[in-house]
Amino acid sequence: MTPSDPYGALVARLGKSIVAIGLLGALVSAIQWGAGHAAGFAIGAAGAFFNMRWLANALESPKGPAGLVLALRFGILGGGVYVILKIFEIAPLSILAGLLSAAFAAVLEVLFQLFYART
Repeated sequence: MTPSDPYGALVARLGKSIVAIGLLGALVSAIQWGAGHAAGFAIGAAGAFFNMRWLANALESPKGPAGLVLALRFGILGGGVYVILKIFEIAPLSILAGLLSAAFAAVLEVLFQLFYART
């Protein structure tokens, strides 16, 4: 993916937005509720980022059993969250809020396309 094509630029902006939202959300969570919630938000945002990158790469160049890999990513993500919840006892809502940072980044991208990228 090169940033010169529109799809590559969109994926790059989404990734940057997810990271920025994750950092800001973790900072706010640390100030408001403590380190445990901040870690949960950061873990959720990292999961959202890697999930978005994995999906973008699979859709750009599907090689081999791409459908199986796309289905397995939900199992891997869910398994990772389960282990984190059981071992580290982090609040599940903070992880869920971090995972939703991808949805918020998508809303920001829509607004960017509506107001800035008009041609």
